[in-house]
Amino acid sequence: MNKKYDTRYFGILHRQLQTYINLAFKTIDLDYWECILIVNLYDNEGINQEKLSSLLLIDKSIVTKTINSLVNKGLIIRKVCEDDKRAKNLYLSDKGMGYKEQIFYLLEKWIDYISDGIDKETQEFVLSKLRVMAEKARNADFDKLIEADENNVK
Repeated sequence: MNKKYDTRYFGILHRQLQTYINLAFKTIDLDYWECILIVNLYDNEGINQEKLSSLLLIDKSIVTKTINSLVNKGLIIRKVCEDDKRAKNLYLSDKGMGYKEQIFYLLEKWIDYISDGIDKETQEFVLSKLRVMAEKARNADFDKLIEADENNVK
């Protein structure tokens, strides 16, 4: 395994997923970020914007812009939080819920395509390890990681 070059595969997967979503979801007028947010709202309806940003590790400005677009398209609704009147919780509209089956179908189609020829057991193993890696990345202490690097590289 050549770790020096393997990181490029993460980039390839990410960029191709973006391209696929932007093309496949054109018929329902969703772009990459809108798709990512709406998919996560299906499982986290009622979440506020700040928590959604934190959950996905996405810059707040991207989340704000994307939510505004989804609201303008009539796919999600903002409601004032009863506990904190300054916060607004996010809910899917009927129109947004109406796209759920099609969105998941198109995403599953992509996963089926990129995993074609890989047996189900291996697919499950790889996805479970990707989840572990993603959680490690989510909790990364970059300062500590970089500091350790600086002490060992001369």
